[in-house]
Amino acid sequence: MVEKRKLIGTDEPAFYELAQYAFNKPDSAKRQEFFKQLYTHSAGFGVFDDGRLASGLLATPFDVRLNGQAFKMSGIGYVASYPEFAGKDGIAALVQLAFEHMRAEGVTLSYLAPFSYGFYRRFGYEQTFDQTHFEIQTADLPRLKFAPSAGQVVRMTLAQAVPLIDAFFNQHPDNQVGGVQRTDWWWQYDVMKHSDWEVAVYREDTGRVAGYMIYTRQPETFVIQELMTSTVASQEQLLSFILKHQSAYATIQYESALTESLADLLPDPTIVKTTTVPYMMARIVSLADFFARYAYQVAELSAVTIAVQDDFLPKNAGLWQLSIHAGHAAVTKLATGTADITVTIQNLTKAMLGYRTLESQAHFGHVQGTPQQIAQLSAAFSHTKPMLWDYF
Repeated sequence: MVEKRKLIGTDEPAFYELAQYAFNKPDSAKRQEFFKQLYTHSAGFGVFDDGRLASGLLATPFDVRLNGQAFKMSGIGYVASYPEFAGKDGIAALVQLAFEHMRAEGVTLSYLAPFSYGFYRRFGYEQTFDQTHFEIQTADLPRLKFAPSAGQVVRMTLAQAVPLIDAFFNQHPDNQVGGVQRTDWWWQYDVMKHSDWEVAVYREDTGRVAGYMIYTRQPETFVIQELMTSTVASQEQLLSFILKHQSAYATIQYESALTESLADLLPDPTIVKTTTVPYMMARIVSLADFFARYAYQVAELSAVTIAVQDDFLPKNAGLWQLSIHAGHAAVTKLATGTADITVTIQNLTKAMLGYRTLESQAHFGHVQGTPQQIAQLSAAFSHTKPMLWDYF
């Protein structure tokens, strides 16, 4: 007999065993510790075959900020099946259960890290986040001198740094375009999972944190995990800290949520290898809430009727009329009418999160409508590319 249900506390050992097998991860006390932290704070869903867990996933609740507006987001992870149960639509059933749970919890958005972009597009997800990978050989580093600073860089463990950098990260402008608001339990999860992460914190002479860097030291490579600054002095002093590792490492690497190159800031831009790669996907779970509370970029918008296609969440599908007057949006779902613009939920997600404009998508045939109406609606959406610094 096949059963599909929400997981409970006693299902944790079976889910841990499934995740170990599916992702080929070795068992350890450390892995058990951080997995328990994630499982405890997530909603899990499973398919059971004759009482044995065959497939499962975790939906982890987060709050995200998008241009000043807060939304509930569910991060999908640990999507796994034993090989003998793969290909039997178990994952589709679990994703549907997860969406039902999200709806009940008032969740507006969902993110996930895909093993296959095509597979998750079936469920309405679309590529929305990129990463930029920077790599430079330390032999090529320029000799840079900076003015003395009244502040100082202090090294510490991640656990020691969290109380200092928590608010700084959550309020940083680079974390306001789709980024996760890290809570105490999520920071603790990172501390448990990444015991090799070190932190350099730049504090001004007043004690105020103005920047920090999370990094790891590998045999030949200095790896920057995260770099956040708010002043010129914090940028210069953390860069100076990095340069002081030049003699010990052959390479410096940085996998960043930044959406722009930094090479032009160097005396010789050719010394840094810059690669942009696809990262995580997103989808709108509750279009009604997203339309109603979205931070529109215009104060006025004449009524436009949008036909949204969403095969997996029918409540999002249909005709939506949107207008904006004096900065206030009015949204109505119509029973009948004629569409001005036709778009899938995947491409609407990309446009509203700022990854690719409606005009650009129309150019490639992915959005239908008159150029004038597409341009007017496109102007109402954010054109700042989203950034995501976390992984789940």
